[in-house]
Amino acid sequence: MNIHMNLRSGQCHQKLVASSVFLPDELIAEVFSFLPVKSLIRLKCVSRSCNSLISEPTFIKLHLNQSSQKTDIILGSFYIDRYAGVSFTVLRMLENPSNIIPNFLKVPCHQQNHRERYVVGSCNGLLCLFGYSFGKECKAWFRIWNPATGTISEKLGYMEPCLGSPFNFAFGYDDSKNTFKVVNFLRGTTNVRVFSFGDNVWRNIQDSPLPHHKYITKAVHLTSSVNWLAIQNYFKSHYSCKDIAIEQFMIISLDLGTETHNKLLPPKGFNEVPFVEPNLSVLKDCLCFSHDYKHSHFVIWQMKEFGVEESWTQFLKISYHNLRIDYRSNDQSDFHLLPLCLLEKNHTLLLVNNDESLTILYNWIDNRAQKFNEPTWYDATLHYVESLVSYC
Repeated sequence: MNIHMNLRSGQCHQKLVASSVFLPDELIAEVFSFLPVKSLIRLKCVSRSCNSLISEPTFIKLHLNQSSQKTDIILGSFYIDRYAGVSFTVLRMLENPSNIIPNFLKVPCHQQNHRERYVVGSCNGLLCLFGYSFGKECKAWFRIWNPATGTISEKLGYMEPCLGSPFNFAFGYDDSKNTFKVVNFLRGTTNVRVFSFGDNVWRNIQDSPLPHHKYITKAVHLTSSVNWLAIQNYFKSHYSCKDIAIEQFMIISLDLGTETHNKLLPPKGFNEVPFVEPNLSVLKDCLCFSHDYKHSHFVIWQMKEFGVEESWTQFLKISYHNLRIDYRSNDQSDFHLLPLCLLEKNHTLLLVNNDESLTILYNWIDNRAQKFNEPTWYDATLHYVESLVSYC
């Protein structure tokens, strides 16, 4: 392709003159893959060649891979009123912590009594929204929304809302079938249903090995699977460390391709039941297990090879003093820390503290912590990266 590019002005056009510089399509695609989505959308309007290149599935995947490497945007999602959440860039927090400008992601408006209610999850730059309507016909549904491109799907996966019943959902991507799926857990039972956006059908699948309870951690998506922490043979509606043995903790992993469950053990170094329940997260494509240790430290383990229990490695053991947290002054029964994002180049970990509803940046080389006053929702915070991906 003979092409002249001016990326600052967003101009890209073929120039059929002898002096034109020849750039292979592969090189152009590589350069374009570093651009933000808004710039790419403008470039698509400039010429057919640019539109064709940027619309190619191979380029969309390349751009997603580049965006995912940054891992610098976190979305605090919550019950939707006018907005789906507040996004902010972790790198900007590091560069200019005194001037954090939140970006409110506004969901496309629909009828008031037929609107989306909350964000189920985020995957490959897409947000899965759950909504339901009141009135003569009570129905629930999902929409898939790409905030970067502004596209949103029709209502999909209609189901009975069973308002007041404790439903739980997870959103993920099935690599083997190249489709997105929603997993529906009915708490208090072992029932599991899966909705595939490829065929627009709900299906019952293999039961979970353990019942789904109110206090279990929210499922996290990793490598075509959704994973959550459960406690065997424990039926109370709340977490009580005095009534739990260390052997009861179990990680359940649902393979979205085979739609079968596997059990995974926590790290062997996790040998004392913590006062507050542990949690799962994903940091740099590794499943992570984190927990309190003796009211003095916060410990994070990484599963270096997904699905291999022997690959659990202790990543960090951080004192609450270094995190500038007075553990004794908190309501320990409701105190949680959750790792959100890891910036290895900067030796920095981003966490959220539910007690103060604050985000914390921790540098593990300097043992320094910095708190930010931006409000954060502990139990509804997820990763989000810009992409050109569509749900179908």
